[in-house]
Amino acid sequence: MRNTNIQIVTDWTLPTLVNKLQEGEIKIPRFQRDYEWERPKVVLLLNSIYLQYPIGTFFLWIAPEKYRNFIHTTEELQIPQKSTNGATQFILDGQQRILSLFMAMKGLNNKSGNYAQICFNPAAETFRVPRRKNEKYAFPAWKIFDEKAFNAIAEKLKSDSKRIYDNWTNVREILMNYPVSVVKTLNYELDEVVEIFERINQGGKRLTSFDLVHATTWSTDFDLKEKIDEVNSIQKIEKAGGLTEKVFTHALALNAFDDCRSSYQLKLNPELAKNLWHKTQNAISRAVDLLHDMRITTGLSSYQIHIIILQYYFFRTDHTAMPDDARKKVEKWFWDARFSKRFSKSTYTTIKDDAQWIINL
Repeated sequence: MRNTNIQIVTDWTLPTLVNKLQEGEIKIPRFQRDYEWERPKVVLLLNSIYLQYPIGTFFLWIAPEKYRNFIHTTEELQIPQKSTNGATQFILDGQQRILSLFMAMKGLNNKSGNYAQICFNPAAETFRVPRRKNEKYAFPAWKIFDEKAFNAIAEKLKSDSKRIYDNWTNVREILMNYPVSVVKTLNYELDEVVEIFERINQGGKRLTSFDLVHATTWSTDFDLKEKIDEVNSIQKIEKAGGLTEKVFTHALALNAFDDCRSSYQLKLNPELAKNLWHKTQNAISRAVDLLHDMRITTGLSSYQIHIIILQYYFFRTDHTAMPDDARKKVEKWFWDARFSKRFSKSTYTTIKDDAQWIINL
């Protein structure tokens, strides 16, 4: 029986939330995607806040200490993401919103865009990116949150127009005191948190199957994404275009359970993935060597399902190379499958059937 696992925070304002991100109190978990919002979407968010519309709930995961290294680095955003002792506070849902607000409030200019160009025009009473550089009353949005810069503009507007001055002071009042809805989830393990993320993330892009497998196999001493990157940096594989994440998740599941359907991929856990990794990596490498021997040295991604099945042979036999009689049968199977488009549909069933053929072979 769990202790209370939901905590509703009622006293956070917009600056409180963003400052906790900036200071590293809120971190981004590894299964989150990189920042994706473009400036028009950020402008829309700021205008919603100015009009005092609700912008949705921010869900935080208070993770046990063992997950303190489960951090998605965001170097370009200049946010501290170093691990700390004790429980870690991860943003579970609302990452795109919180990062958008952070970049607008700080006026960042990075590869995601120049957010310093987002302005508030108190005459028009709106946030926007000005079409003209010299647009009158277009003040950078970040200055609303910088007290010194804000006061300097306010002083100039005092003698200009009372309406515009009032709008300028009003926008700061609204943004600095805008209440945010925050829910903290406590006492959950990673696999439970991933399920929660899936359920509440219906409005945005869904997690990919790899995101889920990556999350459920992660541990402090095993990171599937890092392992895949290491394999793809091997010269013979890199030169041939690299291998997709699908090859590795399917291969691990097939090697563990003789089946690579999604349900079996999600049965992989940190210990199982770690124990299978070295042997699976070697089997994949030997499968690539076999393709090289068959003069297939580029475009490995076109042969990813073939590689999943070929590596299964090497995984089950521990052979470093195929005996001639087996190789003749495998090469015939390979070209028959290639030209008959064997894997164009019912992929999982076909892989399972061919894996059984490999066992019989």
